[in-house]
Amino acid sequence: MKSFGIIQLFLLILLLLVYKCTNAQDFLVTSKGDTVVGQIKPLLYGVDKKIQVTPEGKKKTVYPMFQVKQYRYKDAFYQPIKGPDGYTFMKVLISGYLSLYNYQLPNQSTFDGMYMMKLDGKGMEVPNLTFKKAMKNYLEDCPEVAEKIDNGDLSRKDLNTIIAEYNQCVEARTIDHAKVIAEQDEQAQQMSAWDTLEAKVKSQSDFEGKQNALEMISEIKGKIAKSEKIPNFLIDGLKSSLPGDTFKVELDNAIKEIN
Repeated sequence: MKSFGIIQLFLLILLLLVYKCTNAQDFLVTSKGDTVVGQIKPLLYGVDKKIQVTPEGKKKTVYPMFQVKQYRYKDAFYQPIKGPDGYTFMKVLISGYLSLYNYQLPNQSTFDGMYMMKLDGKGMEVPNLTFKKAMKNYLEDCPEVAEKIDNGDLSRKDLNTIIAEYNQCVEARTIDHAKVIAEQDEQAQQMSAWDTLEAKVKSQSDFEGKQNALEMISEIKGKIAKSEKIPNFLIDGLKSSLPGDTFKVELDNAIKEIN
């Protein structure tokens, strides 16, 4: 049993190593969306930066920077980003609406510079001495985060927290905005059906209950505009005020929109 346990443990370790190797392969994604798996060699010296990829059993291929969407190298991801000195490959540290990158400072081979960029393309080098003022202005579209920076609750050492809270702020606002738009669209659709019914009632010659029907339709439209619940007695009253099948199609369509 002891020998069996050692063999099982050895096989488990071997499987984990194989899994790690197969899931840690470097690759490059071209600007056209093609993925090329192979040995990556960044050629980042000079202005004309390139990435060399050598797929297993195939010849190496060199990709200029503007043909590269991103690449993975030594468990890190890199993307071409327009920074303080023009386009260059940057190491992705945090990805989101506001992303954080490391980049090579002029005449350096290491990635020591820190750069932030919003999804709208507005970027900024992470400041040092002017951190509070610069960051407060840069993140002013989320006042709650800017205020924490301004009053000293968040400082440069809390950069990751700042970016996380800012991205949460943007995400919440995006969700809220989308919700408002969806509610407005739904309300407009509901109102359109009731407008159609109202126009049909107005177009008909006078009949008993016409004025009551128009008043109830107006009240229902008011409740739709205020996103209020429409009581059943109002619907029942409207049904009894509209004669025969003259308004059946329009009334059914209008009621369907609020159910």
